[in-house]
Formats: sequence, structure tokens, C-alpha cells
Amino acid sequence: MEPLSAAAPTGVVSMQAPGPPSVLVYGQENIGAPGLGQVRVRQAAIGVNFVDTYFRNGSFAVTSFPFVPGVEAAGTIEAVGPGVTGFRVGDRVAYHFVVGAYAEVRLMPTNGLVHLPDGITLAQAAAVTTKGLMAWALLRRIYPVQAGSVVLVHAAAGGVGSLTARWARALGATVIGTVGTAAKLAVVQPYLDYAIATDQEDFAAHVLEITAGQGVDVVYDGVGQATFAASVPVVKPGGTLVLYGSSGRPQPVAPTVLAQRQLTVVSPVLGTYLPTQATLAQAATEVYVALQQG
Repeated sequence: MEPLSAAAPTGVVSMQAPGPPSVLVYGQENIGAPGLGQVRVRQAAIGVNFVDTYFRNGSFAVTSFPFVPGVEAAGTIEAVGPGVTGFRVGDRVAYHFVVGAYAEVRLMPTNGLVHLPDGITLAQAAAVTTKGLMAWALLRRIYPVQAGSVVLVHAAAGGVGSLTARWARALGATVIGTVGTAAKLAVVQPYLDYAIATDQEDFAAHVLEITAGQGVDVVYDGVGQATFAASVPVVKPGGTLVLYGSSGRPQPVAPTVLAQRQLTVVSPVLGTYLPTQATLAQAATEVYVALQQG
């Protein structure tokens, strides 16, 4: 591997102000040697996440420009700064939610980096790490799915939804999934027990039919406004609704409804479930093992 010189130019996508996609401009940036606690990563693959658009269009405040968007990538460490432990030149690594990913090479702290096992490619890691960690939080922390659980996954064809559905089924759950159009049914049917197209039928009525009126233990709602209210009646008493969708905030459920049926509503922030580097490393390990197991 040819390391960069102290200030070699490398490609980067940046923006000078928030706006439409046209504000993103490809250019060159000089990347120097890593500082205290930093490594220099040559990135092989960069993840694309919906949150990237929030930084680009100004929904999330950016305090200084030029700004490099992107929060996820995978690559190889080519230089290590002073004070770094646990990482060395040649290590294959990935990260999630460390802003500045749209670059060929970047300097970054080791906090947030995870090692990749040999069986995971850099492209797989860039595609799966953030979405996989969210699926991990949904299934292993927010509502721990077990064999026999009955699960409803909205947006089952999406990134997080498809991983959540597959993983839940591998854990022994019965998985019902919804998609927005009938055209997506063929995509999701192989990894769902029941697939519902919301443009063709009333998903709530179908879920109650499937479950003989009992409902589901948990709803993982990756849509939001369009599905949340209709999901409330299909959750068993004492069940959980997890809202992480981006289609718009739904109207809040009346506290009396939640209290009467003892329902729990969670709107998770992923970082809450990854408070330490050790927790992140363990969660990433579980994600990559699940990926390797299919």
C-alpha cells in the first residue's frame, strides 16, 4: 500500500451551503498526517443513508463550511497517529455516524471505528453497518425478539426493514411485513412469513386476520405518519410500537389509549444504545456474525 505523503491531494465531495443535490461538488483536499488519537483511513466504499439528505438540505444544522457529508464508510488504515491503541496500519475498519464520509481518504478518531472480520467485505460493511446496528438495537435492545414472537415490520423492503425482518425470522419470530406497492411483494416474500402491500389492502385488518385477532407483540415502523396510527390497534396489550420512520411525524397516540392497553411507544436514537466503544464493538460483531450466517 502506498501511503499518502504529508499533504497529498485526494478526492472529496463537499458543499459550501445547504440546498438541493447540486450543492454537492467534487474536488480535491490535502490530507495530512493523523494527529493525537487519530488514524488515516483510505476508504473503499461509502454508505448512503437517508440522513445524508438532512445534512445536505439544511434540516440538520451545519455550523461551518465547506462541509463534507456522509456518515458511514469502510476502508483500510494507512497511518496511525500518536496515542492510538487497538488499531494499526493495514486494519480493515468501518464506522457509523462519523460525519465526513464522502471522501477517498480521511482523518478520524478511533472512537467509532470497528474492526471487520475476514468474512465481511468492505463494500458489505459500508452498506450494512449503520442499518445493521439499527436492526440490532430494534431486535436486541428495544424489544428483544425471541422464538415465538410475532412481529410486524413496516417498510420491509427498505434497508433497516429488510435486515430487521430477516434477523427476526432467524431468531424464530413470525414476521409480517408491509411494503408500499404490490410491485415490491416479490422482493420481500422470500424472507417474510406474510407480506402485505398497503396500496392493495388494509394492512391492519389483514394482520388481525393472520393473528386470529390477537395482534402482534411489536411493530417496527420504518414509515411513520402513513402507518403509525393504524398500527396501534394491531398491537397486543402490553406490546411495543417502535417508530423510526422518516415519512413524517404521526399524530401522538392519546395517553389514555396507551394506558388502557399498557402499550409502550419508543422513538429510538441509535447512539443511546451504543454508549461506549465496547458496546459498539460488541453490537457490530453481532451484526457481522448475523450477516455471515445469512
